Amino acid sequence: MALLLSALSSGLETAAASPPETVADAAGAWADAMQAYAAGVTPASTTVAAAAATLETALTAAFANRPDAASAMELAFTAFATTVGGGMAGYTPTPPPGPVGFAARFAAASPATHAAAAAAMAGIIDTWMRTGSATPSGGGAPVAWS
Repeated sequence: MALLLSALSSGLETAAASPPETVADAAGAWADAMQAYAAGVTPASTTVAAAAATLETALTAAFANRPDAASAMELAFTAFATTVGGGMAGYTPTPPPGPVGFAARFAAASPATHAAAAAAMAGIIDTWMRTGSATPSGGGAPVAWS
């Protein structure tokens, strides 16, 4: 099992190519993509579905608050990762420590296609998620989320 970058990129591309009608639907599409992406995270987590629900709620608010969407998205993804980590039984999780980088991504030149935009966004999310780690509760070296 592993974090599945292709599932994230595909889910985000689908949402970009056929934009959902409402902010809530857009948030749901992003949450679904993240759930598919993180379903096989290592160490395994029992709370990926709960994390996706948390993300959907937070992204609905973030997308509705467009002037500050990047900051609100950072908080939403932090909540997602924290919830995922909480389901890693037998481990003490350390969610990704820094920001995903949404503000920088939004400030950069827009990619030419939906596929390129989805790949760019998925890439920064994947890089960020992989900075999370989990330390075995019984001792041992931390394990990077993968």
